[in-house]
Amino acid sequence: MRVLVTGGAGLIGRAAVAELLETGHEVTVLDRVEELPQSARGHVRVVTGDTRDEEIVRRAVAGQERVAHLAAGASFLMYERDPIQETTGAMAGFHTVIDAAARAHVPRIVYASTSAVYEGNPVPYRETMPLSPPDLKAFAKKVNEEVADLYRKRYGIQTLALRPFSVYGTDEESKGPYANVASLFAWAMAAGRRPLLWGDGDQTRDFISADDVAHALRLALDSSYTGAVNVGTGVETSFFGLISDLNRLLGAELEPEHMDVPISIYASRLLADTSVASETLGFRAQVSLAEGLTRTLERVASLGSETRRHLSGLQEAFRRGVTAETLAAHKPGDRLRAA
Repeated sequence: MRVLVTGGAGLIGRAAVAELLETGHEVTVLDRVEELPQSARGHVRVVTGDTRDEEIVRRAVAGQERVAHLAAGASFLMYERDPIQETTGAMAGFHTVIDAAARAHVPRIVYASTSAVYEGNPVPYRETMPLSPPDLKAFAKKVNEEVADLYRKRYGIQTLALRPFSVYGTDEESKGPYANVASLFAWAMAAGRRPLLWGDGDQTRDFISADDVAHALRLALDSSYTGAVNVGTGVETSFFGLISDLNRLLGAELEPEHMDVPISIYASRLLADTSVASETLGFRAQVSLAEGLTRTLERVASLGSETRRHLSGLQEAFRRGVTAETLAAHKPGDRLRAA
């Protein structure tokens, strides 16, 4: 099957490209830069450009049998840093891609939404819950889901929103301080530094590896189910639990250093109800948090000493608070890529 992956050079995108190639699909990547894994180079068609560019998107979509749309700012904090560009970019990019797909008679598009659309609801989050997004990233994703629903009803294109939970991966270095807290803690603790903990440490996340998200995406592309699906593990882990796991894997006893939470909108709990994903896609997460952390530690150990030193200090980026100035000072390498 011919599949276009927008944002294919981002964290989830790279994993998705690898998954699709391994399962025999013909892949085209649309992204701003070419940062694909060595194993993918020469095996994919790469279109360099922005998802808001109608002509580039039309060329990339032509002849495709499926579209996987992953291009958007990866972190809530990116939208805080650059609210107009990130928010309008996420919405305009998605609209450009789904419109081109519908006009080219691509039968199905699967795209990344976010679990943040649920905030304000009790956990575990279920797809049937009312949505009232508290921030611009979640708002933009909710708008995209409404646009997708309109295109499905009016033009007949099948649409499915994946709502990933707390996604981490072994190669998040290009995201800088916007990387998942699991990676930030691993990078710091691998260098013997105390993890910098926002708040009391009792906050929880449903940590899911990018490889598992990529697997869910591939299953979703093969499915005919429409609507929205949670992509999580159904396992809730506290930040204290995360630090404990890392200490165990490292053979260390590093105590966290606490600081006040520097942002006003900060989720205390994230947990997915995974029953819809299981029933409709046959998806269940395969990578345990312990295994994912082991892979992350192995990855950082393989990097050069200067890179390891740099990564170990990234958790310090927002020590003085999240302000327009501190956010502007830390632009990640994969802006407008993986969701």
